[in-house]
Amino acid sequence: FINITLSLLKEYLAKMKIDLIPRITGSISATASSLIIYLILRSDKKLSSIYHRIMFGMSCADILSSVAIALTTLPMPSDFPCEDGDLFNTNDGRGSIQTCNIQGFFLIVGINVMYAYNAMLCVYYACAIA
Repeated sequence: FINITLSLLKEYLAKMKIDLIPRITGSISATASSLIIYLILRSDKKLSSIYHRIMFGMSCADILSSVAIALTTLPMPSDFPCEDGDLFNTNDGRGSIQTCNIQGFFLIVGINVMYAYNAMLCVYYACAIA
């Protein structure tokens, strides 16, 4: 009886981590990127600096991907086909196939654009040092 209870508890905690950790980290990331945008737009230089424009674009892209990450399983269809041992079998989906596709689109686009801005930031610093 104790082994069954422990295995059920471990399974429940694993499912909670799969949902809870991305929601927390995605929310923190989106909030931090929003703060960066706020500080850039509040500064004297605003977007006249190349560095500020790169950081502004990177923060916007990070917000897109972070919100998609923070939503985790919410955009999934409620009738999403899951097997019994699947970690995503949380019955937490409130969306449809379209909302799931939109989440995936913003996740992929946000991450790729963020990588592109990160590469631009590396080139900017390489040119600034040289």
